[in-house]
Amino acid sequence: MHCLYCGHHNSEDEPRCQRCARRLQTGPARSAPAGYNGANALATAVAPAREQPAPAVATPPERNQVARQSRLFADAESGKVLQFPSTSKPAEPKPRTRRQASQGPDSQAFLDFLPPAPHAPRTLKTSVEAVIYCDAPVATPIHRAVGFALDFTVVMLAIGVFLLSFYACGGEFPKINTYVALGFGGAFLGIVLFYGLLWVLTGSESAGARWTGLRFINFDGSPIDRRERAIRFAAACLSFFSVGLGVLWSLADEEGLTWHDHMSKTFPTIRT
Repeated sequence: MHCLYCGHHNSEDEPRCQRCARRLQTGPARSAPAGYNGANALATAVAPAREQPAPAVATPPERNQVARQSRLFADAESGKVLQFPSTSKPAEPKPRTRRQASQGPDSQAFLDFLPPAPHAPRTLKTSVEAVIYCDAPVATPIHRAVGFALDFTVVMLAIGVFLLSFYACGGEFPKINTYVALGFGGAFLGIVLFYGLLWVLTGSESAGARWTGLRFINFDGSPIDRRERAIRFAAACLSFFSVGLGVLWSLADEEGLTWHDHMSKTFPTIRT
C-alpha cells in the first residue's frame, strides 16, 4: 500500500506509514443524512470546508509502533555529499628551516644582569699601585688652594662680624693675656668648626668648593654621603692641626692626595 502523503510503499497490514507515520487506511464512509439534495447539497457542504478545514484528530499510535517525525528536507543526491573519513591521520611535522634548526632549546633572548666587574688595580708611572679606582682627575694643589682661600675668607668675615657684634653690645677689648687669648681663641675655633660642620649637615660642598667648581667623590667615583663628609672633616682637622703637614703631603704624594684624602678615601675633582 502506498502512502498518499510521502509515497512510501508499506505492507497491506500496516495501519500507519513507516516513513511519515500517517494513517494508511481510512474509516468506512458514513451514510448520507436524510434530506440530502444531491449536487447542491454537496456544493454547499464542500464550500465551507474549503474556507476553514476541520482539524484532523490524531489517533494514538499503537503500543508496538513508534511514531516518527517527517523529514524536513528531501534526500540530497549522493553524488554531491562529501564523505569524511572517521579517523583522521596525524598531521606530519613541517620541515624545520635552517634558522630554526640552528637555534637551541634555550636560545630565548634574555637580559644579562650581571654584577659589575671588580675594579682592576691602576698602576702609576712609577709602577706603584694607585689607591684611586676611578678615572676622575684629582684637583691640582693650586685649584684646591684657591678654594681653601675662599673658605678662609668667609670664616674671617664671620669672625669680623662676631667682633663687631661683641663691641656693639658694650664689650671691651682688654690687654691681651692668657685668659683673653683663650676666650677669643675658643670663639674663633667655634666659628671655624661651625662653618665646617654646616656643610657636613647639609650634605653639600662648601662655598669655596662651589665657587671654584670642585666636588668631592670617593675612590670608586661615586658622590660622598654625610658619613663620608663627617670622616673627611675630622681628618681635615687632624691635617691642619698637625702644623699643616697633612696638607703639604699632597705635594709629595704621587696622586696629589692629602692625609684627609687617604683617611676618608675621598678627594676633590673638577665638576663636569
